[in-house]
Amino acid sequence: MPTSVSIATATNTAGNGVNALQAWSASDNSRNSPSFSSSTGDITLQFGNLNVPAGATITGLEITAEGQGSNFAATPLIFLDSGGSVSSGIAPSAAFNKSDQTVTYGSSTELWGLSWTSTTANAVIATIDVSTISSGVIFWDHVFMTVYYSEVTPLTNFITLSSGKITISEGKVTIA
Repeated sequence: MPTSVSIATATNTAGNGVNALQAWSASDNSRNSPSFSSSTGDITLQFGNLNVPAGATITGLEITAEGQGSNFAATPLIFLDSGGSVSSGIAPSAAFNKSDQTVTYGSSTELWGLSWTSTTANAVIATIDVSTISSGVIFWDHVFMTVYYSEVTPLTNFITLSSGKITISEGKVTIA
């Protein structure tokens, strides 16, 4: 029986496309350079230490990005790769503007159109499609990944039958 939803959260640990990706792993309001625009090229992010337990049922994936953008910058779409299958792009909860703000991609119930296991969720790769920025630039402070999941609760009490047979023909048995 599943327990309540748990989360595994990690910051980006590696990727390509922008020199300052490691700086995006700290939520320090630094609005890291370089900025990125539609000419930057796609940016891939990997996330370490998610630690979704084996056998967990993935219920949603969410990316949180904090930053700023010029008033004319459309916020880029993000795609997730589950180890061979790539999702459709998802737009964020809001567009960036000239003041610090946090936007989310996905949610606690959004699977991005893909099937996930604990193995694929722990190895998720996000691609930021910056070609979807119509104009302007964006500066991001941090990018976090959250995986929402339910674990199967292991049975802790067992009935041991060393010999014989148990037959239940009808009704209900309650063992306390």
